[in-house]
Amino acid sequence: LAFTEPWLFDIPLWSQANLWNFTREFDTYNLDSSGFGATLGYPIWKNITGYLGYRFARDNVKDIQTGASYYIRKQAGWTTTSSVSLTLSLDTTDDSMFPSRGTRISTTVDHAGGPLGGDNSFTKYGASAAWFYPLPLEMVFDVRGRIGYLQNNSDRDLPIYERFILGGINTLRGLRDVGTRDPATGDIIGGTTMLCGSVEVVFPLIKNAGMKGVVFYDTGNAWDGGYSLSDLRQTAGLGVRWYSPIGPLRLEWGYVLDRKENESASRFEFTIGMFM
Repeated sequence: LAFTEPWLFDIPLWSQANLWNFTREFDTYNLDSSGFGATLGYPIWKNITGYLGYRFARDNVKDIQTGASYYIRKQAGWTTTSSVSLTLSLDTTDDSMFPSRGTRISTTVDHAGGPLGGDNSFTKYGASAAWFYPLPLEMVFDVRGRIGYLQNNSDRDLPIYERFILGGINTLRGLRDVGTRDPATGDIIGGTTMLCGSVEVVFPLIKNAGMKGVVFYDTGNAWDGGYSLSDLRQTAGLGVRWYSPIGPLRLEWGYVLDRKENESASRFEFTIGMFM
């Protein structure tokens, strides 16, 4: 449940409050999570906004399968995370949904533990950038990139659910569970570093209906420390984006260019909601 007020107290103070209680099913374990969060954002310069957020979560790693990674089995049970985040965002695009020109750049630091309390203590750094360029025939060319680093600040293992795992419609379309794996079991446990990017061409498909087509190339990976440009996974594909009466929809198909053993050659991805 989320509530957003973009003009709090009759000033340009963006605010959002969140409550959640959900269960996620993974291949070798399930995760129960509940908590709350709040974020405030304020314009500090032309096209630049600063955000300050707080988040408290209770997480339970449960239903761990026999033979799962020792890293996962050690994390069984409840833990709490209390964290604060700082974000600086630049946005010069001409449209929030289908931009045709401009730039989006953001940097974020998320710190948990220490004086904030909670069981987990870590700092997560992230940055993202996207550039949009208009082309003839109302087409748009865009380039996007993201980078992340997760630092452990205690002797406790980093939470499995905070580590970087790529795959899916927002990172590597056509792949799932990309990142560091346990060498003994093959379970995905995620990385402490992450790098991914994409190149897209968006074009009108059914102009009167607000429907657009896209062709793309994605690349990226996650590692347990360091970055290896020679070890980036690669996918390419196409899809449809529609600003429908019930909200923006994406249906995209990704083909794996560097398919490995036991991987599917391609996957369909679908989502409802904001594209970025």
